[in-house]
Amino acid sequence: MKALILFLLLTANVYSQDSTEIKFERITNIEQRLANQLNNIEIITIVCKDTTMRGKTFKLITEEYKDGKLVKTDDYGMTCEDREDKFEMNGETVVHVMNICNRIRFKEKEFEYKIRIALKQEQDSSQFIIQYSSFWVNARYFSKKNFDLRVALNKTGEKYIVPIGEITPILTYNPPYEIEGGEMSWYCILDTENPGKWYEDYNIDHFYIIYLLIE
Repeated sequence: MKALILFLLLTANVYSQDSTEIKFERITNIEQRLANQLNNIEIITIVCKDTTMRGKTFKLITEEYKDGKLVKTDDYGMTCEDREDKFEMNGETVVHVMNICNRIRFKEKEFEYKIRIALKQEQDSSQFIIQYSSFWVNARYFSKKNFDLRVALNKTGEKYIVPIGEITPILTYNPPYEIEGGEMSWYCILDTENPGKWYEDYNIDHFYIIYLLIE
């Protein structure tokens, strides 16, 4: 019996080190959702409540695909390197050293970790804002108004599980799959197991994949 308990504890410990659970939250207030819809705004929040992840960084990476080919990778400058910025103050040169990874880390005092992604769709592009607790970046991507921000991570049972140390696709920003000459459009029919093959499988010629790397 003691051996069984020890085995279960060791198994749980390995599991917690190899992967973690995340959740996706959207705005539930009906009035705010209607206002966002009228203004072509989407907001989704990535949440991790696993405190064993304290000290780890959560990096987002976006890939853009056109005609089945990867044309752009955006890591938002999230490299764990010290960066020096020099500026003048009161006649003296001041050096400010910053490491982005210190701002995207699950801090020891926190009980949950959140990354908010907000986007506003315009005529032929979308403005993205990615907000961490103490850091944010913005980016503009070419798109059409029928692009939608969708969860790409498949559930393990009832949970979204992300491996540690592996680049994992968690979201896509894409148009629907059109059939009958465009008379019918479907988002949910797209297979999220391998979105990189959407051009080959569904003739989706332009889309984005957003990855999460926890390390």
